[in-house]
Order: sequence, then C-alpha cells, then structure tokens
Amino acid sequence: MLMSMSTNRTLAAKFVPPGEGFVMHTPGGDATILKIAAAETNDHFSLNEYVAMPDAGPPMHVHTREDEAFYILEGTVTFICDGKIIEAPKGSFVFAPRGLPHTFKNRTKSPAKFLLIVTPPANFEAFYSRIGGKDEKGQPPAESLIIERIGREAPNFGITILGPNPL
Repeated sequence: MLMSMSTNRTLAAKFVPPGEGFVMHTPGGDATILKIAAAETNDHFSLNEYVAMPDAGPPMHVHTREDEAFYILEGTVTFICDGKIIEAPKGSFVFAPRGLPHTFKNRTKSPAKFLLIVTPPANFEAFYSRIGGKDEKGQPPAESLIIERIGREAPNFGITILGPNPL
C-alpha cells in the first residue's frame, strides 16, 4: 500500500482486467473506459483507455482545471494542440496542458485506441459521467443527448467549447 503525502489516505493496489472499467460515452461512438479513478489515487491522476471510432473526436476546447496526456496504443490519431496539427501513430505521446486549446480526431477507417491520463482528475470524471454515463437500463445515451449535455455542462466544469472539430 502507498501513502499519499497530500492526504495521508492509504491507497490500495488495483487490478483491472482487459475490457473492464467504468465506461463513459462521447460523440461519434467513442468511449472512454476509466481504469483507475480520482478517488483511488487521492485525486493525483486517472487513467482511461479511450477508443476513438473512425471520423470521431471532440469539439475544439480548452480545460482550465486539468492537464491531459495521450499515449497512442493502436492506430493513428490526429491532434490539434496550440494551433499545430500532429499526426500521432502508435507509440506517440501528446501532452495538452490546461489552458491550451486542443482537439483530436481519428481520421482513419479503423478504430484507434489510446491511454488518457488526466491530472487532477475528479472534475474531468464528473464531467464525463454527466455527459456520457449509461442510463438506468445500462444503455449509452443517444449522440444528440451527449452533444446537448456537453454544451450545457462544459462551463460548469471549467471547459470552454471553442467550436466544432476542424479536423
């Protein structure tokens, strides 16, 4: 067990088998699978396995409360970070610190997969659970509902939507 210096709360080891974790949905059929949450790391970081479907990605946006780091596991993901277009194939790493306008899109014909590390993560997790958590029947929300929720909820979580995804 590890001890956090910030809260002295004892942390526990964790194992998440392949294909498991808390799933949250985003536009275009994308899904982020939470492998370890804020509450399990004393809000130091979270780790998500993100599946980016072909031609899908979020709108251009900026976070004021968290940093995001992306490590590409499969496929190629195109990013815009600070006005630069970055083609990120398998094995690539992209860092988008808070305050930096960014977006990404899978512009290929096959799903892509990446690890998404968020720090601090509690605000980000709350936002994603509000926009893309499954309903009471265990079904993902309709894409139109996810998009509506993003527009409504983003300002409450320190996220500014700057416009549609330009990729």
